[in-house]
Amino acid sequence: MWPDEVALSRRAFLLTAGAAGIGVTKASLAPARELVRSGALGRIVFCRALQGDGGDPLGALQFLLDAPPPVSVTEHGAGRATLRYTGFVVSLEEARRGQEYGIAICGSHATLAVNRHGWRVFGQEV
Repeated sequence: MWPDEVALSRRAFLLTAGAAGIGVTKASLAPARELVRSGALGRIVFCRALQGDGGDPLGALQFLLDAPPPVSVTEHGAGRATLRYTGFVVSLEEARRGQEYGIAICGSHATLAVNRHGWRVFGQEV
């Protein structure tokens, strides 16, 4: 667990997933990428990316998923968009003032969150 962190259930995490942020190197994300590739998260159908200052959540997401560019992008206004990839959807949102930027990858078995402190898996033990 991260310092000063209270354990959350997977449901509680998903309800507060907007607090995740990015700010780590690809080298430090390599173990998380291998976790995703191993199938430990289960079938991935949804991801959430928060775009903020100084981070590249889409770049990190594409690295973690080893994904090609999206098949389509639909802008919804107010800093929100839906990116459709083959097999999964990404909700992209602009982070609000004071909110960190980052990603959450939701699988059928577990959820992977990545923030500037690193990464963490919620849900089933992997």
